[in-house]
Amino acid sequence: AERTDLALSQRASDCYEGKEHWWAHSVLFPEDYAAPPESTASTWNFGIVADFHNTTMGAWQANFQVNAMPATAISPDRPTGLSFKVAYGSLASPTEATYPIGPVVRNHWYHFVYHVKWSSGEDGFFDAWVDGMRKMVYRGPTLYPGQGCYFKLANYHSAFGQPSSVIHARVVRGSSAGAVSAGSLEGIVHLRQASRSGR
Repeated sequence: AERTDLALSQRASDCYEGKEHWWAHSVLFPEDYAAPPESTASTWNFGIVADFHNTTMGAWQANFQVNAMPATAISPDRPTGLSFKVAYGSLASPTEATYPIGPVVRNHWYHFVYHVKWSSGEDGFFDAWVDGMRKMVYRGPTLYPGQGCYFKLANYHSAFGQPSSVIHARVVRGSSAGAVSAGSLEGIVHLRQASRSGR
């Protein structure tokens, strides 16, 4: 695989057992973005553009990630386009759930917002919005037992011999929807911080 990642430390991410946050970040797939090629019967091609990764070093499944998969698939079990994935439980054999978003649209700024409680127990949760529309409602563990996580912006994908650009912007963490979201969120009533302060 090929990757260019930019990571916050666990301390800067404040990703510890019991913490609750709102996050926002934006991603653009420009004209020269090249999607991973279609997977074959023997090859699984993938792309990841952001994640909250567990703190144990190694090739483990991240607790949460934004996937940018191939545009087409040879069978229904091969995911395509954008999706969210959450993973928890056993580090060696995690339980995973995937939430589809839709095909990748080039030259469109995707605005992601997350509301998360980091927990290895059943009191955890992770809600996610894309351009104000709720695309993920998850209840359950969001960390592996005994671990925390850290936030990464990524351009991580199968090696396929082509340059492929992804542009990231506006990474924000706060204590409310209004502190991070630049617009309205489906199912959430809030006022923007700027409006409350009179700006």
